[in-house]
Amino acid sequence: MTTFPADDPDKAPFAGVLPAAPRPFVLGNGEGEKSLVFDQLFNILLSADETDDQYGAFTMVGPKGDRIPAHKHFKTHEIFYVVDGEISVWMDDQADYHSKTTLTTGDFAYIPANVVHAFQIHNTTKVFGVGTAGFERFFHAMGQKTDATEPQGIYVPDYPTMRAAGEKYWTQFMPEFQFRD
Repeated sequence: MTTFPADDPDKAPFAGVLPAAPRPFVLGNGEGEKSLVFDQLFNILLSADETDDQYGAFTMVGPKGDRIPAHKHFKTHEIFYVVDGEISVWMDDQADYHSKTTLTTGDFAYIPANVVHAFQIHNTTKVFGVGTAGFERFFHAMGQKTDATEPQGIYVPDYPTMRAAGEKYWTQFMPEFQFRD
């Protein structure tokens, strides 16, 4: 992955929230770099800047909703750990692994790069995620900056915004992909 410059439009609006260097720090409950994407609040807790380009960490909180579109990340490995709630995760490696699993509080999923995946929240759910360094700010590229500590409202990015975020963060949206349910 590539660490993006300080003036990158996906991180410049958040300057000073995280230390932007690998040094110790603490965030209080609800602190971090926050963006609303659709009806989900993404909060970046740790970025490539703080981990010497190793990984990024974030939380996602969202209400019950529709399944997000299928997509895959070409360079990003992701984990989902359900802190509270219930979420279904679809994964398909386009070879021999096809699954739909409903995760509840305490459950964990790993999605390697190039695996098509999607998720659907079944009730208000909080997920802790970790991904390959640099990817964490994909949520800023797709979303709208917010100071909210809970998801409020809906922000639907237009298709050019989604496409640009996908290109920048090595993600392909695959809305026509059919999972084996």
